[in-house]
Amino acid sequence: MIEKKVLIIKFGGLGDVILSLDSLFSIFKHHKARNIVLLTEQPYDDILKNCGWFNEIIVIKRTYFYYLDLLQIKNKLSKYKFSHVYDLQTSKRTSYYLKYFSEMQSITNGIGEYAKICHDNPKRNLMHTVQRQKEQLEKCNISYRREESLKWLEDNCVKVPKEKFALIIPGGSGNRKYKRIPLSVFKNVIDFLIYKKIKPILIGAADDKKICKLLSKQDSQVVNLCSKTSVGNLLFLSRHTDLSIGNDTGPMHLIARGNKKTIVLFTKYSNSSLCAPTGKKVEILKFDDDNERFLIKIKKLIED
Repeated sequence: MIEKKVLIIKFGGLGDVILSLDSLFSIFKHHKARNIVLLTEQPYDDILKNCGWFNEIIVIKRTYFYYLDLLQIKNKLSKYKFSHVYDLQTSKRTSYYLKYFSEMQSITNGIGEYAKICHDNPKRNLMHTVQRQKEQLEKCNISYRREESLKWLEDNCVKVPKEKFALIIPGGSGNRKYKRIPLSVFKNVIDFLIYKKIKPILIGAADDKKICKLLSKQDSQVVNLCSKTSVGNLLFLSRHTDLSIGNDTGPMHLIARGNKKTIVLFTKYSNSSLCAPTGKKVEILKFDDDNERFLIKIKKLIED
């Protein structure tokens, strides 16, 4: 007899995956006697490989055409029988995937006609990701739990300054530059941090190299770690920093889980009520196109 497994579907981006960590953990705790398989994409397989929640992580490369995705899924998962399938992505694409699993007699959870346990709350798209997934899992009688430690994700192979320091995330996705606060704001924030004797450390990915290089020339005390930190390094630093300030971008979701003061800057193009980072000391600021007034608010939060 083939042992039935549990499948979880969750793709990116980074912020979405971080917001889903507690849902993944909750499913693991509920089904820990079963073999659990995660269906995802790169690089999230690498990020989650050490969590201990999954017996196997299956990676596909999503394409423009849903049916091509489904061919990959059938090719990689046809040897398995799944008792339960949880779609935490809940997109039109992944709802289409559920058709295949419902035909396999799996108990499917998600949205749409192929979800046997459907999260059909008409206000679901007005809910924060965490609350939406919590309610989705509660329909399956799964208790929502928060995984506070995340020790499995930390990587301490990065130097921690002896003096006070702040993590600065001035960039973000190259495809979503509209979510970035003006660079002049970050220049003023860096000046203020130095005045307060707090060392600014710049964090970013490849898309952010240009702006981080520009900001690093502002003062010799600025440390530029753009493209030099892993996800694990960043989580480790977030537990030792005095505060972090940055745009609404994936790394800020991770930093917020370090539970130190985290100031997240939103433009008018993002709705913080739907996707704000979660943590014990998260502050949300909405940019209103008035640089001076916005800086006053940031400085006050830094000093509080």
